[in-house]
Amino acid sequence: MGINKNNNSIVPINWIDETEKFIVVPRIEKGRIVKKVKPLRKVKGNCYFTRGVSYSLIDFTYRAVRMLNLHDRKLIISRGSVKKNGKNVYNAVAVYELEWDLGTSIIIPQRLRHDKMVTVEVEGADYPARLMELVILIALLRLACTGKTNSWYNSYSAKILVHGWKSFTEET
Repeated sequence: MGINKNNNSIVPINWIDETEKFIVVPRIEKGRIVKKVKPLRKVKGNCYFTRGVSYSLIDFTYRAVRMLNLHDRKLIISRGSVKKNGKNVYNAVAVYELEWDLGTSIIIPQRLRHDKMVTVEVEGADYPARLMELVILIALLRLACTGKTNSWYNSYSAKILVHGWKSFTEET
Protein backbone atom coordinates (compact mmCIF):
# COMPACT_ATOMS: atom_id res chain seq x y z
CA MET A 1 0.00 0.00 0.00
CA GLY A 2 2.96 2.30 0.23
CA ILE A 3 2.52 3.02 3.94
CA ASN A 4 4.78 1.16 6.31
CA LYS A 5 4.35 0.70 10.02
CA ASN A 6 7.12 2.34 12.01
CA ASN A 7 9.03 0.27 14.54
CA ASN A 8 8.03 2.61 17.37
CA SER A 9 4.56 2.90 18.91
CA ILE A 10 3.19 5.51 16.46
CA VAL A 11 0.91 4.01 13.81
CA PRO A 12 -0.30 6.08 10.83
CA ILE A 13 -4.08 6.59 10.71
CA ASN A 14 -4.55 5.01 7.29
CA TRP A 15 -2.32 1.98 7.91
CA ILE A 16 -3.92 -1.47 7.43
CA ASP A 17 -2.15 -4.56 8.69
CA GLU A 18 -1.41 -7.40 6.27
CA THR A 19 -3.98 -9.63 8.00
CA GLU A 20 -6.67 -6.94 7.79
CA LYS A 21 -7.01 -6.67 4.02
CA PHE A 22 -9.94 -9.09 3.78
CA ILE A 23 -12.76 -10.05 6.13
CA VAL A 24 -15.42 -12.77 6.23
CA VAL A 25 -18.98 -11.46 5.93
CA PRO A 26 -22.12 -13.63 6.19
CA ARG A 27 -24.69 -13.63 3.39
CA ILE A 28 -27.98 -15.47 3.01
CA GLU A 29 -28.16 -17.58 -0.13
CA LYS A 30 -31.00 -20.02 -0.75
CA GLY A 31 -32.18 -19.84 2.84
CA ARG A 32 -28.86 -20.53 4.53
CA ILE A 33 -26.00 -18.38 5.76
CA VAL A 34 -22.88 -18.51 3.57
CA LYS A 35 -19.60 -16.79 4.43
CA LYS A 36 -18.08 -14.50 1.77
CA VAL A 37 -14.59 -13.01 1.80
CA LYS A 38 -14.75 -9.26 1.14
CA PRO A 39 -11.89 -6.78 0.73
CA LEU A 40 -11.66 -4.04 3.36
CA ARG A 41 -11.86 -0.37 2.48
CA LYS A 42 -11.18 1.21 5.86
CA VAL A 43 -10.73 0.25 9.51
CA LYS A 44 -11.65 2.79 12.19
CA GLY A 45 -11.38 1.58 15.75
CA ASN A 46 -13.57 -1.50 16.10
CA CYS A 47 -15.43 -0.78 12.82
CA TYR A 48 -14.47 -2.61 9.63
CA PHE A 49 -15.87 -1.24 6.36
CA THR A 50 -15.86 -3.12 3.06
CA ARG A 51 -15.79 -1.62 -0.42
CA GLY A 52 -18.99 0.10 -1.46
CA VAL A 53 -19.44 2.02 1.78
CA SER A 54 -18.90 5.74 1.16
CA TYR A 55 -16.41 7.70 3.24
CA SER A 56 -19.11 10.04 4.55
CA LEU A 57 -21.09 7.02 5.79
CA ILE A 58 -17.90 5.60 7.34
CA ASP A 59 -17.42 8.80 9.35
CA PHE A 60 -21.12 8.93 10.34
CA THR A 61 -21.13 5.28 11.46
CA TYR A 62 -17.90 5.59 13.41
CA ARG A 63 -19.14 8.68 15.26
CA ALA A 64 -22.43 6.92 16.06
CA VAL A 65 -20.56 3.88 17.40
CA ARG A 66 -18.44 6.14 19.63
CA MET A 67 -21.49 8.04 20.94
CA LEU A 68 -23.42 4.82 21.63
CA ASN A 69 -20.43 3.22 23.44
CA LEU A 70 -20.33 0.13 21.23
CA HIS A 71 -16.60 -0.37 21.87
CA ASP A 72 -16.88 -3.93 23.14
CA ARG A 73 -17.83 -5.55 19.83
CA LYS A 74 -16.33 -5.63 16.36
CA LEU A 75 -18.70 -4.17 13.74
CA ILE A 76 -18.40 -5.15 10.09
CA ILE A 77 -20.33 -2.81 7.78
CA SER A 78 -20.77 -3.94 4.17
CA ARG A 79 -23.06 -3.55 1.16
CA GLY A 80 -25.16 -6.40 -0.21
CA SER A 81 -28.68 -7.72 -0.66
CA VAL A 82 -31.05 -7.53 2.30
CA LYS A 83 -34.05 -9.85 2.22
CA LYS A 84 -37.10 -10.20 4.41
CA ASN A 85 -39.45 -13.16 3.80
CA GLY A 86 -37.59 -13.94 0.59
CA LYS A 87 -38.06 -10.47 -0.93
CA ASN A 88 -35.45 -7.74 -1.37
CA VAL A 89 -35.77 -4.83 1.06
CA TYR A 90 -34.29 -1.42 0.28
CA ASN A 91 -35.20 0.61 3.37
CA ALA A 92 -33.65 -1.52 6.15
CA VAL A 93 -30.35 -3.12 7.05
CA ALA A 94 -29.59 -6.70 8.05
CA VAL A 95 -27.79 -7.35 11.34
CA TYR A 96 -26.10 -10.71 12.02
CA GLU A 97 -24.22 -11.83 15.09
CA LEU A 98 -21.17 -13.71 13.84
CA GLU A 99 -20.04 -17.04 15.25
CA TRP A 100 -17.07 -17.45 17.62
CA ASP A 101 -17.43 -13.90 18.95
CA LEU A 102 -16.16 -12.43 15.68
CA GLY A 103 -18.49 -9.45 16.04
CA THR A 104 -21.61 -8.12 14.38
CA SER A 105 -22.20 -7.78 10.65
CA ILE A 106 -24.38 -4.91 9.37
CA ILE A 107 -25.36 -5.22 5.71
CA ILE A 108 -26.63 -2.14 3.86
CA PRO A 109 -28.81 -2.73 0.77
CA GLN A 110 -26.75 -2.43 -2.40
CA ARG A 111 -29.45 -0.49 -4.26
CA LEU A 112 -29.96 2.08 -1.51
CA ARG A 113 -28.18 5.25 -2.57
CA HIS A 114 -26.50 7.53 -0.04
CA ASP A 115 -28.26 10.63 -1.38
CA LYS A 116 -31.79 9.18 -1.00
CA MET A 117 -33.70 11.60 1.23
CA VAL A 118 -36.83 11.06 3.33
CA THR A 119 -38.95 13.40 5.40
CA VAL A 120 -39.11 12.66 9.12
CA GLU A 121 -41.43 14.26 11.64
CA VAL A 122 -39.81 15.32 14.90
CA GLU A 123 -41.83 17.18 17.53
CA GLY A 124 -44.50 18.16 15.03
CA ALA A 125 -42.19 19.56 12.34
CA ASP A 126 -40.98 17.91 9.12
CA TYR A 127 -37.24 17.62 8.42
CA PRO A 128 -35.27 16.04 5.57
CA ALA A 129 -32.93 13.15 6.47
CA ARG A 130 -30.78 10.66 4.59
CA LEU A 131 -32.46 7.26 4.53
CA MET A 132 -29.15 5.38 4.69
CA GLU A 133 -28.04 7.23 7.83
CA LEU A 134 -31.47 6.69 9.37
CA VAL A 135 -31.47 2.91 8.91
CA ILE A 136 -27.84 2.59 10.09
CA LEU A 137 -28.64 4.60 13.21
CA ILE A 138 -31.73 2.48 13.94
CA ALA A 139 -29.60 -0.69 13.71
CA LEU A 140 -26.90 0.75 15.98
CA LEU A 141 -29.51 1.91 18.51
CA ARG A 142 -30.92 -1.63 18.57
CA LEU A 143 -27.44 -2.94 19.43
CA ALA A 144 -26.78 -0.29 22.09
CA CYS A 145 -30.21 0.00 23.76
CA THR A 146 -31.93 -3.38 23.88
CA GLY A 147 -35.47 -3.98 25.07
CA LYS A 148 -37.11 -0.90 23.55
CA THR A 149 -40.03 -0.77 21.11
CA ASN A 150 -39.73 -0.27 17.34
CA SER A 151 -41.31 3.18 17.59
CA TRP A 152 -38.70 4.22 20.18
CA TYR A 153 -35.81 3.27 17.87
CA ASN A 154 -37.43 5.06 14.92
CA SER A 155 -38.28 8.25 16.81
CA TYR A 156 -34.92 8.55 18.58
CA SER A 157 -32.91 7.92 15.45
CA ALA A 158 -34.87 10.65 13.67
CA LYS A 159 -34.44 12.95 16.65
CA ILE A 160 -30.68 12.36 16.70
CA LEU A 161 -30.37 13.06 12.97
CA VAL A 162 -32.37 16.28 13.25
CA HIS A 163 -31.22 17.73 16.58
CA GLY A 164 -27.84 16.05 17.02
CA TRP A 165 -26.40 13.80 19.70
CA LYS A 166 -27.18 16.25 22.49
CA SER A 167 -30.85 15.27 22.30
CA PHE A 168 -29.98 11.58 22.81
CA THR A 169 -27.65 12.10 25.77
CA GLU A 170 -30.19 14.33 27.56
CA GLU A 171 -32.95 11.70 27.28
CA THR A 172 -31.02 8.56 28.25
